[in-house]
Amino acid sequence: MKHQTSTQAGHRHRELMAAKSRENSRSSREIAPLPAMKNPKRRMACRKDLKAFCLEYFPKRFSLAFSTYHLQVIKRLEDMMIQGGGKLALAMPRGSGKTTLAETTVIWALLYGHCRYIVVVGANMEKAEKIVKNIKTALTTNKLLLDDFPEVVYPFHKLNGSALLARGQLYLGELTGIEWKPREVVFATIPGSKASGAMIVSVGIKGASRGGNKMMPDGSTARPDVVLLDDPQTDDAARSQKQVDALANIIDKGIEGLVGPAATLAMCMCCTVIEENDLASRYLSHKDKPQWRGLKFKMVEKMPTNMKLWEQYRDIRKEDPEGVKAKMFYKQNRAEMREGAVVAWDANYTDDDLDALQYAMNKWADNEVMFFSEYQNEPMKPDQGAMVVPARVIRTRLNGLDHQTLPLDAQTLTGFIDVHDDLLYYAVVAWSDDFTGYVLDYGTYPKQVRRVFSKGETGLITMSRDDQRKDGIIQAGLVSLIKELLAIRWDVEGDRDYAEHVTIAKLLIDTGYKPQIVENAIRLAVGRSAVVMPAKGKSIRASMLPMSDWKRKAGERHGNHWIESIPSGRTKTITVDSNFWKCQVHDAFRMAPGNRGSVSLWGRDSETHRMFADHMNGEVAKLTESGGNTVYEWQDTPNDNHLFDCMVGTMVAASVLGIKSAEEKVQKREKRPVRI
Repeated sequence: MKHQTSTQAGHRHRELMAAKSRENSRSSREIAPLPAMKNPKRRMACRKDLKAFCLEYFPKRFSLAFSTYHLQVIKRLEDMMIQGGGKLALAMPRGSGKTTLAETTVIWALLYGHCRYIVVVGANMEKAEKIVKNIKTALTTNKLLLDDFPEVVYPFHKLNGSALLARGQLYLGELTGIEWKPREVVFATIPGSKASGAMIVSVGIKGASRGGNKMMPDGSTARPDVVLLDDPQTDDAARSQKQVDALANIIDKGIEGLVGPAATLAMCMCCTVIEENDLASRYLSHKDKPQWRGLKFKMVEKMPTNMKLWEQYRDIRKEDPEGVKAKMFYKQNRAEMREGAVVAWDANYTDDDLDALQYAMNKWADNEVMFFSEYQNEPMKPDQGAMVVPARVIRTRLNGLDHQTLPLDAQTLTGFIDVHDDLLYYAVVAWSDDFTGYVLDYGTYPKQVRRVFSKGETGLITMSRDDQRKDGIIQAGLVSLIKELLAIRWDVEGDRDYAEHVTIAKLLIDTGYKPQIVENAIRLAVGRSAVVMPAKGKSIRASMLPMSDWKRKAGERHGNHWIESIPSGRTKTITVDSNFWKCQVHDAFRMAPGNRGSVSLWGRDSETHRMFADHMNGEVAKLTESGGNTVYEWQDTPNDNHLFDCMVGTMVAASVLGIKSAEEKVQKREKRPVRI
């Protein structure tokens, strides 16, 4: 027998090690055997019962008893998935779980093989991906699904969230074909599984008509059989008939064309009515879209008969953010306040409410405009009230600039300070000569650790030490903040040297609460200066004489809904028509960044500005007419609005400096309400 040479032995060893490595790799990728099914009876009972599936497998998601409209929607979705085909437009009150129900329906339909290929369409890719992410989370964290659908769910668990592991996953030595991508999920091919090869794909609506078909490993072409459109229109698109037409064209021609020959396509649109004749309104209307079944539900099917009592309730709630007094008022007058009211979902209320009607009417009391749009799916008409730009839209008005950095074409800086016992709120904005604004900074003095907070919260860093020294503390805080803001040399985009010369040109301070303290603080901080001035807002109602018609007095300067005057024995002060300028702020935020007259926020992360945007929604406006005069009158809500006041003040300060909007430059003010 010949002895192996050392070279041959080494080669043989490497072959053995490689074979062992391949076997280990193959073994690690092999997912057989599958766990046994734990509850076949439960699984079988839910096969054609979507309601039972929701309650059995997702009890935490559906912890409240269903309303009658939930049951109606569930039955309709169930029929669409099992029978195949049909078009449903669904508008439910905000918070009623329409997206959660749609996601659960997708999971149910795929697990049982009722459908094979689902496309999730959002207003943009980010929103569509979020739904797919929620479905992926359910597939990998829901133990009940793992127990009863091991052949479907177990392969996902074995991935441990890794898309790389999906490439080589094996079952009984064969590739499963599973995919686990951010925008696409393909179910493992397991013999006997009705979900083998099923898939979910997410797309933004503008790309929804492309890439719908998918080539399968066996050479066949998979085409979508279900399309879920989740709020496919943005707030901006809803207000543009041109954009609404374009979106409808994508749905009617592009998305419906995804279906294969001799096949049916089930389409479900979860939507919210934002404006009259927007995309949602069209697809909910049998007249406009007869091939679609529109289901629209309200939080309160019939409003209470005695609205005067509810208006008293709203006034009490404004003065009592904790809601204790308002709750007591409702408890004492409950029978009268419930007269005529019909609430759609009786189980929908919190421990702080006596019943579902109070919960719903709290939404009405806090923001009537939002209530009718988001909870009733019936936006208020122009003669009913002013549409406030929603907070979720405002926080997306981003310009990409760095914090505290202004563009080259906007080098007029204004600021405003809102005065309170514990905190001072402020904002600084840069303006171009066409009244385009760039928010550079906002916040409180003292500065807070938390990014999002409410003024009434405990644990805030405040100026207060004891009640006896309150005025002195406010004055000292104002002096410090004034000096701090005026000392900042703000950066100019692309020209940091020039930034040494850019400072605030006009700083107004709210004098409605502590006028003497404000004036004292200004004198201590800057002496006699035209840069820093007191300002006081005045709500000019429809029943009052418009500010433009006020008689001019000696020494006064009248501007666009503001008057500069010297009150008796005091310093020069700006009096502001607050109703007018609050409309201007929302007018500016209604426009997308880049448009002339818009206002935008620094950065690229909308979450940075969540609290700021919430403050912009801290008031509601109603169109009021009296004696032939029509005005949007703004009303407080229990929510914070202090940064809203600051934005109003910065805009007024720009006007005081002589900056005019394009409209103001070419025409005189018309005697009509400002539309927002």
